[in-house]
Amino acid sequence: MLSFSCKKDLSCEGCRAVKNPPVAIAGANQVVTLPTDSITLDGSASNAPDGVISKWLWTKTSGPSCTIVNPEAAKTTVKNIVAGVYKFELKVTDQQGLSEYATITITVKLPADVKHQPCTDCNIAFVSDRDGDIEIYTCKADGSNIKRLTSSNGDDDQPDWSPDGTHIAFVSGRSGTYEVYTMNADGSNVVRRTFTGNWCNNPTWSPDGTRIAFSMTTNGSNNTNLWVVGATSGPSLLLFDGKGANLNPVWSPDGTKIAFARDTTVSENYDIYTIRPTGTELTEVSPVINHVDKEDFITPSWSPDGSKLAMVIRQTTGTYQYTTQIGITNADGSGVNAFPTGPMKTGTSTSWSADGTKIAYTSMTGSTKNIAWISADGSSSGIIVTNGWNANWQH
Repeated sequence: MLSFSCKKDLSCEGCRAVKNPPVAIAGANQVVTLPTDSITLDGSASNAPDGVISKWLWTKTSGPSCTIVNPEAAKTTVKNIVAGVYKFELKVTDQQGLSEYATITITVKLPADVKHQPCTDCNIAFVSDRDGDIEIYTCKADGSNIKRLTSSNGDDDQPDWSPDGTHIAFVSGRSGTYEVYTMNADGSNVVRRTFTGNWCNNPTWSPDGTRIAFSMTTNGSNNTNLWVVGATSGPSLLLFDGKGANLNPVWSPDGTKIAFARDTTVSENYDIYTIRPTGTELTEVSPVINHVDKEDFITPSWSPDGSKLAMVIRQTTGTYQYTTQIGITNADGSGVNAFPTGPMKTGTSTSWSADGTKIAYTSMTGSTKNIAWISADGSSSGIIVTNGWNANWQH
């Protein structure tokens, strides 16, 4: 018979025979709101039924960049958090060498005033060849005060305002392939952000201004995938490697989702999906309407409060011939309203005004491209600028 009269220091056969694993407790999931930029991870409630815990180890398993101050402490601080969803894993090990794991999810949100804080004199960035080259311009919301920002030998296209309105991300062919660049709002300080040697498109800022998502087509491949790069430094990182074409990413105002257009067959049959910025939780959110062959849902954009998605609904009627509508749905794809617009530029972007009352897009008058708008309820529309396309409204 084994004796258990000794202390549990594993020095006797009886104690060594009892090997229950430790219990890892990472604590309850948390939701914090910026500008809080640090959190506490506390695993001190973890315990070892047959002894003591000798080691703790915290690891970030998914989420944006951050700094775990002391990953080998039972209780530690995580600094430099940004908007997004983080998952951390706690590993505890007892003196028998047995380990157990627990996870915790931390959701970091933007404050309400950042989600929807209209500018008082919003500008529109757009693309035009009015001066002989394809360059980026800005204008007032009424089309006045047009200013040229770029001047390069390659095409400059697809501008996207930073959340604070001080910078613009865009793509340029000045290096021989389309790469992502940033510049100040007045066109100064142009900086190349990607060095892929492939074809980058559709840059979109994260709501906290620290990252830029974009789509990229690898040379010699039909696949177009989603990537992320730091707004000021760092390499390009793969976000979503999905079969087919994955285009037009756009970040939700709260930073928790990216909406994009996806065609899994590369047959011009796109639907709208969302994905977490961690590359997880892929969800289809195409409008809940009669889905017929060759009907595309493309170029999504979020309303300033994040409750709606605008998109182009395109129905193929012949070779490179379409009927087009602006669609507005709830964020889950329900409650669709579709408004006919007349001819649009192929692949036109959509962009909400800062007050959420209008959507800009590119209409066609013959061969002339126009920056047009339609009200969010479809009751009115108009032209902002002639000879312009790919508008992006400053917020």
